[in-house]
Amino acid sequence: MSAPKGRLPRRRSVPRHPGIYYRPRRDGKVAPPYEICYLDSTGTRRWETVHGNLDVAEARRSELRLRRRRGERIEPTRQTFEQYAMAWLDRQDRRPRTLERYSWALRCHLIPYFGPRRLDQITCDDIAAFIAAMNRKQLKGWTITSALGPLSIILGQAARRGQIPVNPFSQLERGERPRHDDQRPKRILSLEEMQALLAATESMPMRCLFELVLASGVRISEALGLTVQDLDLKGAIIHVERQLARNGTRTAVKTPESRRAIDIPPRLMRKLRALLIDRGALFTPEAFLFASRNDTGLQQKVVRAALTRAIKASAIAAPAPIPHDLRHTHASMLIALGVSVVDVCNRLGHKDPTVTLAIYAHEWKLRNTQRSRVGADLGRLFADARQTQLTNGQRPRLALPPATTETADAAPSG
Repeated sequence: MSAPKGRLPRRRSVPRHPGIYYRPRRDGKVAPPYEICYLDSTGTRRWETVHGNLDVAEARRSELRLRRRRGERIEPTRQTFEQYAMAWLDRQDRRPRTLERYSWALRCHLIPYFGPRRLDQITCDDIAAFIAAMNRKQLKGWTITSALGPLSIILGQAARRGQIPVNPFSQLERGERPRHDDQRPKRILSLEEMQALLAATESMPMRCLFELVLASGVRISEALGLTVQDLDLKGAIIHVERQLARNGTRTAVKTPESRRAIDIPPRLMRKLRALLIDRGALFTPEAFLFASRNDTGLQQKVVRAALTRAIKASAIAAPAPIPHDLRHTHASMLIALGVSVVDVCNRLGHKDPTVTLAIYAHEWKLRNTQRSRVGADLGRLFADARQTQLTNGQRPRLALPPATTETADAAPSG
């Protein structure tokens, strides 16, 4: 008897394959898709459709039973990615800037692409296709990585809760992940360019701000978040505890490692003290070090505009530096002075020295090349060999002789 119109035929068990079912076709054949029956972590009976042959269905059912015996959570969900992602976003208790970045990634990239798809049907091939689509839009590697951040967290959480069998993001191959070799190169200022930039800056507060970033390596948001109580005027030390958020409030710095104390030139500290005296804010602990006319924190767009005017007035060669390049310039100076990677890391507020090495690998390679004596030693060797040849008429040997059968046999096996 055929099923009523609009309804699927009733399931029937596959002979000699317990727990695997199929729905009869018009031709009466037993064929995919199959449906497997299993118990989840709470003991609830569940059904899952397998689009493969009987071997695939058997393997999937065995996998689910094994995971349950190991005590892994198995609580599959039928939610779409959009439903799950929005519920996940509502549960997040992060910094405002982090929440803003998560919301941007979901709204602009992830939900338009994955939104109506069921969470348990997203595969690593789907993610690879998403990355390829973003590459075709000619988006930067770090932009793609930022968009993928929430996706990786969401899928990892769903896998941990047993709502999907595995995090497909972790199955991406190296060549499928975003490349980060398309970024804007760091613009390191020379000493002459730094002096010209400071001399061309139109106001004393901005001049002090640029000099502070060059001399301390703090991020622009950290410099704008400094208050009077963060200054050790006698010791010429600044204490980086908070930063200025985009909404004008002081918030905690990005990571615990970003909380740090940095010594600056005493001459610069005297300039900062004079700046506070001129504003009458020296004895107001909560007063911003760099403030607007109404004593609120400066917006970063004001800093960028001032830097653009100073660059134009000083006629610095292209490419024009951005505010963060002042921090890169400070790091480059430390590396040139021979400061250890650990001290550079601590001064910049990086999470660990590997981050510092990754960001400034080229600067360290250049520093080591400049200090290398290999080129000079080779030049001296060739010169001495040439002199020996002219004096004795003998051909000098500049390298080890080729290995012979006797020497190869006599060499230890190691």
